[in-house]
Amino acid sequence: MLSIYRFAIGVVAGLGMLVFGGLILADSAVKCGAKVMEPGSSCTTTRKGVTTERTYDEQRSYNRRIGVILTAGGPVVVLVSGAFLVGTLRRRRSSAAPAGPVSHQA
Repeated sequence: MLSIYRFAIGVVAGLGMLVFGGLILADSAVKCGAKVMEPGSSCTTTRKGVTTERTYDEQRSYNRRIGVILTAGGPVVVLVSGAFLVGTLRRRRSSAAPAGPVSHQA
């Protein structure tokens, strides 16, 4: 039963990736986190103790790359998780069905 939930969560996560990636690609503003950048500004982020600084053009390219990865990866996650979910449900259904006709002889 736990694997059904995992695969269902995978399908939902894949759909979320697809939607979020589409939103990133549809947004014409270049953002650094929630802040909208202007040409000539820079974006400084720190993750796991490593600080990264990107120019406006580098951040625009980075945002687009992330959007493409999410938009392309989302359907892959949906398809793989969905296939495993369907397979798991079919196996459960076939193992729950009786093997043959039931004889009621006394």
